[in-house]
Amino acid sequence: MIYAYTTPEIARHDGWTKIGYTEQDVQTRIKQQTRTADIIFNLEWQGNAVYDDGSFETFSDRDFHAYLRKLGFKNNSEWFQVTGAESLQHFYKFRSNRGVLRNLSAIPYDLRGEQDFAVEATLKYFREHEGGEFLWNAKPRFGKTLATYDFCKRAQVLNVLIVTNRPAIANSWYDDYVKFLGGTDWLFVSEVAALKDKKYVLSRADFQNELLKHDNAKCIEFVSLQDLKGSKFFGGELNKLAEVAEMNWDILVVDEAHEGIDTDKTDVAFDRIKRRFTLHLSGTPFKALANNKFPQAAIFNWTYADEQERKISWDDVEKENPYADLPRLNLYTYQMSEIVRGEIERGVELDGASVEYAFDLNEFFRTTDKGKDKGKFVYESSVDKFLDALTAQKKFPFSTPELRDELRHTFWLLDRVDSARALAKKLEAHPIFKDYKIILAAGDGKLDDDDETK
Repeated sequence: MIYAYTTPEIARHDGWTKIGYTEQDVQTRIKQQTRTADIIFNLEWQGNAVYDDGSFETFSDRDFHAYLRKLGFKNNSEWFQVTGAESLQHFYKFRSNRGVLRNLSAIPYDLRGEQDFAVEATLKYFREHEGGEFLWNAKPRFGKTLATYDFCKRAQVLNVLIVTNRPAIANSWYDDYVKFLGGTDWLFVSEVAALKDKKYVLSRADFQNELLKHDNAKCIEFVSLQDLKGSKFFGGELNKLAEVAEMNWDILVVDEAHEGIDTDKTDVAFDRIKRRFTLHLSGTPFKALANNKFPQAAIFNWTYADEQERKISWDDVEKENPYADLPRLNLYTYQMSEIVRGEIERGVELDGASVEYAFDLNEFFRTTDKGKDKGKFVYESSVDKFLDALTAQKKFPFSTPELRDELRHTFWLLDRVDSARALAKKLEAHPIFKDYKIILAAGDGKLDDDDETK
């Protein structure tokens, strides 16, 4: 619920209305905010935080706050200089128009702490490394589009090229452009299908016309990686995107940098983009990190653990916790020492000397590649002990019917296709795991090489 209340006893709040969001009972939430100081309040209105367009999509008070600021209302945190009745009318309009006004103008915004840190770190690297590349290794819902736009604003650049392997996310780039860059000098240029007929999107031809009028017209262009690689100017065969090849870009943004990026064709395409700086955005850049593609100074990390810590430690009762609606994340580890006790006691012989045994998950699930046991686990009995422990030992996740009922869907990730295949066979034969449907999502999805299908 979105709610609004006034405090008639407090003179300095005269003409001001507090507007907030809660998933509790509204009266309960307001009393939490006012009871310490024994403040009398008037509940002006409350309404469902759901857009009124049949989508059933929800929003928060932050979205509505941004809309009120766009309308010109002064605010101090969640207090706005507006009457309860007037704010209710704007609330109804916001629910129907989603906060997009006819006259395009930017909405003021405040970055969260981690976003501001990422922007500042990238800006420093940008100024010190001409032609440099920087990675944002940030979990989903970090707010990469807004933070990227903010970086471009602070860098005071003219031309930004955004390339992604997922054209469908063009809408998020466009929506944040409309909200946060609307009314600025930047023009949004794209010809991807997802943005066709969007009100403020220009075609390449439209932008070329703008360049004829204004030599210094600023451009944010959104291009799909597929189109880029298909262009003859970037290693393909189609006669398109010539202007992209001709322009000198200030910043290239590679969105979802882990998807379809590390290929020879992609390398050829990116090598032909003339630019001053490259910003890579990814939630899972494991290959780039493993290959040491970026120096440590060129990486910003934001993990689930970081976010959970911020969520738990939030203590500002006047402001809604921006992390509150994120799910709680639990991390558990397995104590493997009992299962591999024999190996631990024996140790490992290296160069004639006995050294302490170190557990390696990939070694634990290694399979044989020769002989009659080809495709089976090297440490067959240890893997059996592990599966039995999961389903029998106290407090392990599948050890009781109640716990198994909690874990109806689980995802098991291994390092090799052969290991996944061998484990799938074991699970299907196990007295407990056989009751689950085992889906092998590795390789061709077949349990055996000779498992022919029509």
